[in-house]
Amino acid sequence: MSFGENLQFYRKRRSITQEQLAEQLGVSRQTVSKWEADSSYPEMEKILQLCDMFGCSMDTLLRGEARGELMKDTSGYDMHMNRFTKEITVGIAVILVGVTLGGAAEGLFRLEDFSGVLVIAGALIGALILVMSGMKHSRFVKKHPHINPFYTEEEIETFENRFMYMIVGGIGCILAGGLFLVITEQLPGKAGYTAEDIYGWGFLVFVTVGVSLIVYAGIQKSKYNIAEYNKENAGMTSREDRLIGMWSGCIMIFATIIFLVAGLVYDLWEKAWIVYVVGGLLCGVVSVIINGTKRDDDEK
Repeated sequence: MSFGENLQFYRKRRSITQEQLAEQLGVSRQTVSKWEADSSYPEMEKILQLCDMFGCSMDTLLRGEARGELMKDTSGYDMHMNRFTKEITVGIAVILVGVTLGGAAEGLFRLEDFSGVLVIAGALIGALILVMSGMKHSRFVKKHPHINPFYTEEEIETFENRFMYMIVGGIGCILAGGLFLVITEQLPGKAGYTAEDIYGWGFLVFVTVGVSLIVYAGIQKSKYNIAEYNKENAGMTSREDRLIGMWSGCIMIFATIIFLVAGLVYDLWEKAWIVYVVGGLLCGVVSVIINGTKRDDDEK
C-alpha cells in the first residue's frame, strides 16, 4: 500500500473526515486530500504527528501494509498477557493454598503453631509473585503503551464462550464447597474436635479452585479488550479512578496488617478474615464518595 492508501485507511478506521484530520494537524482539507491521492507528501514533522496519532511506525505509514500490520501481534502482547494471567492466578492460588494447608495442619494433625507458619508462608510467597508480576506488567506497558487491535471476531467469540464456562465453573466450585461444608458438619468429630475442625479445610480447597478459575477468566477477558488497554495507558484514566485505586490499595494493605497481627499476636485466625469483608465495604464507600464528589463538581 502507498502512503496515501495507508493514511486513508487509518483515517477511516478512526472514523474522522479529511477536514477533521486537517484541523488536528493544522493544515487545509485540500492538503490532506492531496496526501491521500499521493500527489504530495507531508513534511517530517507532520509524519511524526500522524504516527503518534495512529499509533503506527513511520515505516508502516510510508511504505508498509497498514491493514496487514493491524492483524499482527508485533509487540508480543498476547504472550505477555497470557504469562501475566498465569502469574497473577498462581500468586492468588498460593495465598489460598497456604490458608488451606494451615487449616488442614490444625484440623487433621493438631499442629496449631505450624498452621500459622503455613498461612504466613503462603501469604508472603503469593505476595512476592504478585509484586513481581505487577512490576513486569508495568515495564511492558511503559514499553508498549499502545497496541494495535489484532484479535479477529472469531477469536473473541471463541473466548467469550469459554469465559462463560470458566465463570460458571468457578462459581460452581465455590457452591460445591459450601455443600461439602454442610454435609461434613453432620459427620461425627474425634477426641474433642468437631467435624468442622477436621473437614473445614476441605471447603477451602473448593474455594481455591473456584477463585483461581474466576481470576484467570477475568484477566483473560481484559486481554481481549485492547481498546480499554490503550485508553488506560494513554493517560486517559480519570483522576477519580486513580484516587479510588490508591485508597482501595491502602485499605486492603491495612486490612492485611490487621489480619496478620490478629492471627500472630492474638491467635484469632478463625475470626480475623472479617477484616477483608470490612475492607471491601470500605473500598465501596470510597468509590461512592469520590464519584459522588465528581458529580457534584460537574453540576456546579
